[in-house]
Amino acid sequence: MKQSRYYFIIAILIVILIASGCKDEVSQDASRRFNASKMPTMVSHNVQTLLSDSGRSRYRITTKTWLAFENQENPHWIFPDGLIAEELDNNSPEFKVKMSMKCDSAHYDRNTRMLNLAGNVTIHDNTGGEITCDSAYYDEEKMLWSLNSMVTITNVNGGKIETNQMYWDRTANKYYSDSFIRMQQDGKVLEGHGYESNDRITNYRVRRVQAMLPANDTRMPTL
Repeated sequence: MKQSRYYFIIAILIVILIASGCKDEVSQDASRRFNASKMPTMVSHNVQTLLSDSGRSRYRITTKTWLAFENQENPHWIFPDGLIAEELDNNSPEFKVKMSMKCDSAHYDRNTRMLNLAGNVTIHDNTGGEITCDSAYYDEEKMLWSLNSMVTITNVNGGKIETNQMYWDRTANKYYSDSFIRMQQDGKVLEGHGYESNDRITNYRVRRVQAMLPANDTRMPTL
């Protein structure tokens, strides 16, 4: 009888030791997987707010999801469910919109002040023009846009440019590109490589013209 009790006590001790070992293993695994520096410091949903710089309202943003990562070496914001952003004119008492943009997703680097827009990008400026493309980068410091992939620029007078790559310098108020472009303006269609114009597309130059066609030409551009 004493021997049976002895074996029973030994069995209980073995079970306790095994259970303790499992708990330690689970705890260590959870600790190894958790990295606070990679977790967002802020998660906001259904946001509509003003962003300020030096005490002045610069942008009004609307988004379904805003993830802020402020504890990383490169602090950044991610908008995985789309972004609508409006740049405001602080000299206007009614906060007139200078430029608006929307896209399917966006990433903003806080250190470099670079904004990356991706998917169904649409940009409107204060000239009444519209830009659409698949992706775009905006250097906020230089006020320079890099527009990429299936770029279409339409001005208020109906002029249109189609290309795969275009720069928009907002400081100099001009567009320029070294890529192939197809341009419809002033009753004609121009195709060629290399392009410069003002941001209203009223003063322009195609550097290497390859074709000049009637405005009603329906051929698809070779981009």
